[in-house]
Amino acid sequence: MGGLFQPKVQQVAVAPPEPKPPAPMPDSNSPQVREARRRSNAEIMGRAGRSSTILSAPENRAGGDSYSQAKLG
Repeated sequence: MGGLFQPKVQQVAVAPPEPKPPAPMPDSNSPQVREARRRSNAEIMGRAGRSSTILSAPENRAGGDSYSQAKLG
């Protein structure tokens, strides 16, 4: 009932925003997909062999004597 005695507010029409162009369809032969596939294959190849079984971080694999470090083991 309280709305009956309030002055009417004029509504201003706002133009709708311009629609975005449609996204390009995925293509299995596009340069971006080929580069992503190449990087993925290179990463998989890098994980193979003996280097994949080393669990220590590369910065902790100093080529020195392991008993001269602050932590042993």
